[in-house]
Amino acid sequence: MLALARIALRYPVQVLGLLALGTALAALGLFRLELRTDGAAIYPANDPVVLRSQADRERFLEPEQVILLVTSRPGGPALQSPAGLRFLLASHREIQRIPEVAMAGVRSIALRMARPRLDGGPLRLHPVVESPVPDDPAAFAALVREIDRALLVRELFLSRDGRSAAIYVHLAAGADRQDLIRGLETWMASRSGSPFRLRLTGPAVAEAELGNAVLRDLQRLVPVMVAAVALLLWISLRTAGGVLVPLLEVLATLVCTLGLMGWTGVPVTLVTTILPVLLMAMSITDEIHLLERVRQRMGDGPLERGRLVKAAADSYADLARPLYLSSLTTAAGFLSFGTASILPLRQFGVFAAIGLVLAMIFSFALVPALIALLPPAWIVRRGAPDEKESALPAWERLVARRSRAAALCGLALLAVAVPGVFLLKVQDSWVDNFDPRSDLVTAERDFNRAFWGSYRFDVVFEGGRLFFQTPRGLALLEDFHRQARTAPHVGGILSPLPPLRMIAETLLDHPGPLSTLPPDGALKAVGMLEAAQKWLDLRQLLTYDHDAARVRLFVRNADFERGRELRGWLQERLPELTARYPVRAHLSGDVPVGLEVVGAIVRNQLRSIGGTLAQIALLLLVVLRSVRRTAVALAPVLAAALLMFAVLGFGGIPLGIATSMFAALTLGAGVDFSLHFVHAYHRERRDGVDHDEAILATLRTGGRGLLWNALVLAFGFSVLAVSAIKPNASLGLLLALAMLVSYGTTLVFLPEILRRVEKG
Repeated sequence: MLALARIALRYPVQVLGLLALGTALAALGLFRLELRTDGAAIYPANDPVVLRSQADRERFLEPEQVILLVTSRPGGPALQSPAGLRFLLASHREIQRIPEVAMAGVRSIALRMARPRLDGGPLRLHPVVESPVPDDPAAFAALVREIDRALLVRELFLSRDGRSAAIYVHLAAGADRQDLIRGLETWMASRSGSPFRLRLTGPAVAEAELGNAVLRDLQRLVPVMVAAVALLLWISLRTAGGVLVPLLEVLATLVCTLGLMGWTGVPVTLVTTILPVLLMAMSITDEIHLLERVRQRMGDGPLERGRLVKAAADSYADLARPLYLSSLTTAAGFLSFGTASILPLRQFGVFAAIGLVLAMIFSFALVPALIALLPPAWIVRRGAPDEKESALPAWERLVARRSRAAALCGLALLAVAVPGVFLLKVQDSWVDNFDPRSDLVTAERDFNRAFWGSYRFDVVFEGGRLFFQTPRGLALLEDFHRQARTAPHVGGILSPLPPLRMIAETLLDHPGPLSTLPPDGALKAVGMLEAAQKWLDLRQLLTYDHDAARVRLFVRNADFERGRELRGWLQERLPELTARYPVRAHLSGDVPVGLEVVGAIVRNQLRSIGGTLAQIALLLLVVLRSVRRTAVALAPVLAAALLMFAVLGFGGIPLGIATSMFAALTLGAGVDFSLHFVHAYHRERRDGVDHDEAILATLRTGGRGLLWNALVLAFGFSVLAVSAIKPNASLGLLLALAMLVSYGTTLVFLPEILRRVEKG
């Protein structure tokens, strides 16, 4: 790499021409770059629960569903009023005309419900509410009584207080979910003057909106990031070149990395959308060390091009090893994601590593070529650096003078931090990704209060053919219903059982348990239910040959902890139930899939910590050829990682999809500080100075670069804190704090560690 820098300093025009050509070729891949921000893109590969859930959707003919929540405005009419019911009837008809809605794909209180005839005849379909809605108080009161008697209406369609209603909209086969949501939003805008509030909610909407929010975030954060980095570079280096050169390197890195993603057919997903921000922060740190060293080499002499080129060549000779080592160790931190079971996470790790390697190449090719061509005054400002100890920041002087006391204080802090690690927990929720004041979140909250809940935990029972039209099959459903009523966080239960009970009681004059029906009675009840299967969407609950039944448990305010608690409850009870009948059972649906996604990502991230540490240690061992020096370089960043985990534990900050990423990144990026510190220290010792003077010289020469490196990284990552996506904001703050902590542990521990492990 040093040879590459020397070539670029000698032949800058030619090197820039080759780099421009390569970057232009990579840029063509940007036109092939695809966006895929749906939740399915981050499902773990070959996960049994994910595969079963996908198979169940096909087996039970389940369409994708969007929930429209209609609520009364303060001071406005209730939905359980003539005006409210007329609005719901009209909405049902109008939504059905949206092109992306499936034929007969709207479910609301205007749906034709199954009602038994009083004379015991077959079921017939009849709307609970139909035009004209009566204004007469007595007639309207009779209609309300009819609504109260209708099966599941109060649980699924119209709230008991009459101020909330749900309309379930099914996506047509082959249609795009985003198009359906846009169609509904257009229709909602056309009804904005109505006395009722319209909001979309549910898993499908949360998933789609998260993807849209991430893209909006990216469009907003990148310019903010550029401005923030430019400001910090100006403050730290105070030259036009000190701003221009790193930003050009960042631009080339991003274009080449994203272009390569386009050429290789790798899409931008929910995971990889933060890649530009991370690369922007991490790819400029080498230039801070380098340009600061060039300034020191130039001293207060004349700003001549020849002197500048020689100072740059000498600076590369001084810093080549820590520059490429820090890039490679950070890349190794990202490559540890390559073993993840989730494809987008693997792609994120691979292309982040590629981006950092490209940034390293640009540091040794693009940057020296620009230094050789730009006016010297753009690169180095006048004024010699102050080499006196008094010029050091107070904390650096204190650490240099009291290294043993500083190290002991650091060890005491680590001891206090250890219990915090055991307080870590895992928690995540799609809804928690959004601003709690957003329409999506408020709609989800209101929907969970008014109805059973929008997220579903499915239990699928499988028996032999026609098993669920026998008394034994019905007994299984009754038994499970009784138990599931006590399950944690379950708002309601939907299965073939409630309508079968209605049929048995009204048509078969059998008020007792369904399991006590004679075989021909059970067969007749299921047959009558088949006649009304479109009303109930029976195929989503019972297969055509009645060999499998799906019981849907609706979970209110679903999140990782609630889902895990419910899963544990089911896993404890299902084995005894399935052995008693006997049948097979498995879990699927929104909540189990969410558990697998969050669990897989967090497990992969935590496992990547070990992979990152192993790769970094091996890389350092190969280059440094010393176990002792490798351990010295790793000690501060390991201490920083421990402190960060303690902050999460004591602060009650859970590990989730985004926040669990910080640990491996901390190891990869944080080791940069100790590498530069140890390299500068050994350079001073080779010049024959003792330990104390070597520490002071290290802080005078490399300390300013370390400090500004930490500040630029911390400030760059903290830009994510203004993200509208809460996990990204948390990740940004964690990474920012981790960089400052890594800088601190380097200063606190390395002087005393080096005193004890280095001789002389």
